[in-house]
Amino acid sequence: MSNPANQDFARIEAAITARMQERDLAPPVIAEFLRRVQLVHGGASGKTPWNEITDLGDADYAKLEDLPAVQAGTDRDARLKQLAVIKLIGGRGTTMGLTKAKSLIQVKDGASFLEILRRQIVRLRESSGANVPLLFMNSFNTREDTLAEPDINELNTASGLPADFLQNMVPRIDRESLLPVGDGADGAHWCPPGHGDIFLALQTTGLLDQLLDQGYRVAFLSNGDNLGATADERLLEYFLNEKLDFLSEVTPKTKADLKGGVLFRRAGQSAIELLETAQVPEEHIPDFQNVERFAYFNINNLWVNLEALRDRLKQSASGLALSLIVNPKEYQGKGVYQLETAMGAGIGHFEKTRVMIVPRTRFAPVKNCADLLVRRSDCYTLNPETLSLEMNPARTLGEPVVSLSDDYKKVADFEQLMAVPPSLVNCRSLKIEGPVSFTGPVTIEGDVALSAKSPATIESGRTLRDESIAL
Repeated sequence: MSNPANQDFARIEAAITARMQERDLAPPVIAEFLRRVQLVHGGASGKTPWNEITDLGDADYAKLEDLPAVQAGTDRDARLKQLAVIKLIGGRGTTMGLTKAKSLIQVKDGASFLEILRRQIVRLRESSGANVPLLFMNSFNTREDTLAEPDINELNTASGLPADFLQNMVPRIDRESLLPVGDGADGAHWCPPGHGDIFLALQTTGLLDQLLDQGYRVAFLSNGDNLGATADERLLEYFLNEKLDFLSEVTPKTKADLKGGVLFRRAGQSAIELLETAQVPEEHIPDFQNVERFAYFNINNLWVNLEALRDRLKQSASGLALSLIVNPKEYQGKGVYQLETAMGAGIGHFEKTRVMIVPRTRFAPVKNCADLLVRRSDCYTLNPETLSLEMNPARTLGEPVVSLSDDYKKVADFEQLMAVPPSLVNCRSLKIEGPVSFTGPVTIEGDVALSAKSPATIESGRTLRDESIAL
């Protein structure tokens, strides 16, 4: 195998530049991707040396529970008129067997992510009278699907803002040569650059300037599959009163969140940084997952000062130079790299930053079908006031730990086997190995494990409590 460092970088640079120019990608986007490739060419692995990681101090944190309730009046109105809400919905959910946008999955009470997000912003507008825009960042894989949904294109008609903007794309590169794969004509020759691209995408689409021109000063960014991430006005008030540039929300880590990214400082540095699982040396994964040292994890709910973002982006031809994530993949039997960045890493590029400890109610994502089962079950309800997806108040056990075998990996198979989601409101953990069907109401309590080597069905009306069953 050849060493990428032995390749002439000028040749790599020319090939990548030509490929990206063919797609009319903006110069800052090209410059930023070349920065990542040059790092790999120079031997960077994307791993953070463990001896450089130090912990945050008490002064870095604030707690949502300590913030006062927001009072109605002119101050509230003025604050909300400065807010824009941005949701990332560029994922296609290929690991869940989807060929369309993940945001179209029905997640609760027959409504999709996209529909619930739309209802959330409409409810906020109705309750406040402020025309808070809701903007979606789509990828080239999801844009057509999501904009075809009813009422989406009319979301921001009053403000003259678009419903969405497009995340950039970057070439997949060969691991050995670092040259782009294929000829660029096939969508598989391209990949998303990670959600850290959101800052450049706002700039290069002109949307950042458009928002500022209309008086918007704060953006609340979050993943579209996290229906707990509503625009909490207490956080907006705190952000503005403290004159912050960037705020990251974190929540206590549980056994269900061991892979969640954490915030830290490098030894001798003042900036707060984000450490993702993919950036941890393999031998230190157990240290990274130590919930005593890293009691909180980043939930990708971010508050950003748009003026500070504009000024910071102007300082470099390639954006914020976020920390590198090297994502090895396979393409037609050959090793390729997807070189990515995370938007939470933006905190390291601003001066006035803070970390906000928030309750679990602000984190209810769906990354796989086990998550989907938990959200569809009675563990979660839609808050009637905010329409956020929140843990059922009747539940006292925290987040259940659910593990499903690959029989449930694809949404189509999951929905066939889980035709009627079981009650999980009193479940601590559920592990299922094999094709076990739920066709009628079933109650799971405590810790339950089910296994089946061939298709089996749990009888309707049954209650399973603290037991392991081989079917």
